[in-house]
Amino acid sequence: MEAVAIYEKLIEKHWAPIMSSVETEVNRSLEWLSSERNEVRRMTALRVIEVLCSSNLVSLYSYVPKIFTSLSNPLRDQRSEMRTAAASTLGACLGLVPMSERNVRNPWLNFLFEELQRDYQMNSVEGYHGALLIAQELLQHGGMYMQSHFGQVCEMALRLKDHRDSVVHKSAIALLPVLARYSPQEFTRVSAGSSESMLGRACNYLITLSRATDQTRDRAAAFVALGSISQFCSTEFRSFLEPTTRAIRDALMQRAKMRIASAEADETVAAVLQTIATLATAMGPALTRYMRDILDLMFAAGLSQALCDSLLVLERE
Repeated sequence: MEAVAIYEKLIEKHWAPIMSSVETEVNRSLEWLSSERNEVRRMTALRVIEVLCSSNLVSLYSYVPKIFTSLSNPLRDQRSEMRTAAASTLGACLGLVPMSERNVRNPWLNFLFEELQRDYQMNSVEGYHGALLIAQELLQHGGMYMQSHFGQVCEMALRLKDHRDSVVHKSAIALLPVLARYSPQEFTRVSAGSSESMLGRACNYLITLSRATDQTRDRAAAFVALGSISQFCSTEFRSFLEPTTRAIRDALMQRAKMRIASAEADETVAAVLQTIATLATAMGPALTRYMRDILDLMFAAGLSQALCDSLLVLERE
């Protein structure tokens, strides 16, 4: 991958000899994705296409249909790393299609959403993960297209949040803040036939997970998701602020009692400190009343870059 990184820097300089190689590299990468079994070559192909798409080269516009179709198999590959790389490439490619050209853009967005549905209906780890990854890219790069599919994707994330596979499980958790950012109004609205908003369902689940001491690897992801959601739904998040800070306090108290902390415990504390900073930015003075019991515990967790970063934000906010 070092060669790809060097190629990216050369592309940024727009040197004529390098720019003349773009079409050759795209065609080679597409060929590797369609027929190559060598995983290193396939991963390299994804990275090259992502680099070229991210450079917004006009000459790549005509390749968009081929790129979209070539990503179908990598997005449901057996290796999670390959699926994640394919999703990143998909996001870069979506950036090539102008938002104003709806007659060109929407058919491909329809194609991608059909791929999402097809992956989800596979009822496999690969399919579920691929569906979640496509959903995230469509939400981030598809403009208003996903508005009509918002509820469907919310339900998919909620169904998969408890999946036994950790990759699927964590991807579903990571999708929750993306949904909150995409449409805060829909995320906080109580829909007909439901007694609770998506915000309530997501936050209640994440708060419970953040306090589950038997799931240390998931607690960090839960804290980060809670902090991110508070950024996009700050007013409605106020009712979840007290239980969130209680979970933060409990996590810091558990760390303070440890003589030797595990890697998972340190990861959780780093996530907690990051979440405190995010909450301070999102909630402002509303967080102050809860910080009295937390500040001493933050220092008891030990000196770290995460602690320093969190304190800087608290001082500023």
